[in-house]
Amino acid sequence: MKFISVNRILWAVYISLLGVLLPHTAWTFQNFEPKNETGAITFVAWAAAFAFEASIAALTHKLSEHIEHTPRRLSAGAKFRYRYLNAYSLGLVASVTVSSMANLAHAVEFGRPMAIITEWNIPFSAYALAFGAVLPLVSLIFARVLSNAVETEGEDDPAFVEAKSTIAELRRQLRESEVHRKAAEEARMTAEARFGTTGGLLTNLVSDDKRERIIAAHKLWSQLPGSAIAVISDASPSYVSEVLKAGTTEEN
Repeated sequence: MKFISVNRILWAVYISLLGVLLPHTAWTFQNFEPKNETGAITFVAWAAAFAFEASIAALTHKLSEHIEHTPRRLSAGAKFRYRYLNAYSLGLVASVTVSSMANLAHAVEFGRPMAIITEWNIPFSAYALAFGAVLPLVSLIFARVLSNAVETEGEDDPAFVEAKSTIAELRRQLRESEVHRKAAEEARMTAEARFGTTGGLLTNLVSDDKRERIIAAHKLWSQLPGSAIAVISDASPSYVSEVLKAGTTEEN
């Protein structure tokens, strides 16, 4: 992993932003503490300010992680509810509200009229909001940006990708099984056909008709001489020769 990345730079900017807001928030909390002799911001005010600003950073981090793990297949409404209607968002909004009000109070208290305000007739409240209350609200935007959430449909979650791979493998096995089944069926039919032919010849081999016995013996053992076929079919060699010659004539 790279030491310097865009995500780390964004976090550095974000922490710097909260650091800038910290003294303004501490000043606001100081106004609710008893006055001290030096007028310096007390430890209690700084601790309270740090607690709120640090909580913004921590909750932003947790919310960004929560957003990053949003299930891909949720609808738009369900996705929004999953991301933002949760305890992290509630705590972040509460902390941001306190920080916003504190920084707005600081901006109103110490803000001075500028030329752009008087010459362009821009309300001072607009600048007070822009440089005071709006800055902490950037936390919500940072939570979304830092989440690195992927919106494209092409990016599927690992479980879905694994399921698709499993389905594809099952389909491949099913196709192979179908091929094997057809091959086995063809082999069975061929064997049955051959057995049926051989069985018929064996039946004719014991027929009462000498001619059928001769033809069956010749088809089963065509390499045998006529004298051997005569012995098998219990016929004379001359009759065997006559039958075989007649069969050859018919085939031609």
